[in-house]
Amino acid sequence: MIKIEIIKQNHNNYPEQLLQIENPPKKLYVEGESKLLKQEMIAIVGSRNATEYGKKYAGIFAKQLAKENITIISGLAKRNR
Repeated sequence: MIKIEIIKQNHNNYPEQLLQIENPPKKLYVEGESKLLKQEMIAIVGSRNATEYGKKYAGIFAKQLAKENITIISGLAKRNR
C-alpha cells in the first residue's frame, strides 16, 4: 500500500518557495519523504499522454538530478507503474 502524506501550508515541511507565489496550494499530497521538500528541488512537468521519447528523457534527467542530490517534484497526475 502506498502511503500519501498531506502537508498543509502551516506544516513545518511545506516548501517556503511555494508560499511566495500568488495562490499557493493549500495542501500537498506527498508520496515519499516530506522532509525532502526543504531541500533544493526541481519540478518535472510533462504531458498526461507522454510519448516514449518524453518518458525516456524525463527518466534520464531525473536520474542525473537525483545523483546531484536535487529533489524531483512531479504532479503524478497519471501514474505509470
